[in-house]
Amino acid sequence: MNLRNIFGLSQENIKLEILINIRWIAIIGQLFAVCLIYFYYRFSFAFFECFTVILFSILLNVYLGFFLKNTQRLNNFWVTLSVLYDVLQLSLLLYYTGGLTNPFSILVVVPSTIAVTFLSKRSSIFLAVISILSISILATQHKPLPGPGIIIPDYYLFGLWSSLTVCVIFLGNYAYSIAAEAKKRNAAFNKLEKSLSKEKELKSLGGLAAAAAHELGTPLGTINLVVEDLQKELGNSKKYKSDIDLLSSQIERCKTILKDLSMDPNKQDSFIENISFKNLIKEVVFSFDLLPSKHIEIEDSKLTSNIFVNRKIEIIYALKNIIDNAIKFCKKKVVVKVFSHNKTICLNIDDDGIGFPLDVIQKLGDPYIRSSFVNTNKNGLGLGVFISKTLLERTNAKVLFKKNSELGGASVSVVWKESDLRNI
Repeated sequence: MNLRNIFGLSQENIKLEILINIRWIAIIGQLFAVCLIYFYYRFSFAFFECFTVILFSILLNVYLGFFLKNTQRLNNFWVTLSVLYDVLQLSLLLYYTGGLTNPFSILVVVPSTIAVTFLSKRSSIFLAVISILSISILATQHKPLPGPGIIIPDYYLFGLWSSLTVCVIFLGNYAYSIAAEAKKRNAAFNKLEKSLSKEKELKSLGGLAAAAAHELGTPLGTINLVVEDLQKELGNSKKYKSDIDLLSSQIERCKTILKDLSMDPNKQDSFIENISFKNLIKEVVFSFDLLPSKHIEIEDSKLTSNIFVNRKIEIIYALKNIIDNAIKFCKKKVVVKVFSHNKTICLNIDDDGIGFPLDVIQKLGDPYIRSSFVNTNKNGLGLGVFISKTLLERTNAKVLFKKNSELGGASVSVVWKESDLRNI
């Protein structure tokens, strides 16, 4: 069995330099505490054993610092082993200095709690179990606490064991939950950036095509002039007539293609200039190829404000995403309503599907949520809705999700202030 597979992830997680620096801090603290108790307070305890344990950590850190690159990134397996060493090293020190009765025994929860923020779930559970086992052993097996004869009642020792065990479980779970949420959001934002960059690349292809068409226009015109001269001189020749006519027809075909690729002033203005918000919504809706069993209706008669906006990729992509979800989950009908209300522009997207499930309605807008009731979309609702909500909120929009629409299904409302929409 491969031990690396036991711990889960194998990708690079954290710099070696970070682990080395954290261990140096622990070593300095341990040396200070041990020397203070032995040389200043002159308490009798296993000083040389403790010093040997600390010395081993010093030698390990020196080796890692000098013989390995500090910038090297360690994968999940090696980071787990490193943190495991820290737990066992600290536990051994506590064994020689009073076990759980040592005031610094609280530090045994630190390595596993910090580690869960960048390790896999399996590794985190493994380290938490090792920490709890160490705490349990130290509760009964340890050298006396340095100092005058201090007797710790068994019930107090049990309380220490209980509190430290609860700390490992609670703090570890809390830290892991926060770290997992952060990882999900980072992954979602990465996908968001990739989606936007892809849209921008597609948009820029139009400009590149126009530039190519413009550059090819001159040599094509020259070729056309040569062909016209050939037609005048050799057009009546049976030997060359068919070839010249074929060449002329292909030139005309090239002209047509270049004309379609190029952006003449009218075409360019229609894409770049501002467009009315009403027409932008129609443009987004009409971009979908619907099944015969489904259709979309647009209701914009109550939109009294004639607002012009830029064709922002963020808005187009987000609205397409939301409408696409509505189409996927509707039974037959999706209604897109656009209307004005108190100097705001409201956009409602309603469908006649099953609506948002109860287990996700409160979490919509978070990445990678799933519903136990929705089996038609294996990837869940989370990422697409999260991306759309994030993009729209960048334009100062408010996005609201409702379980029941007028059609009986889900409802998504997007609201902008008129001033914000004009300045997009």
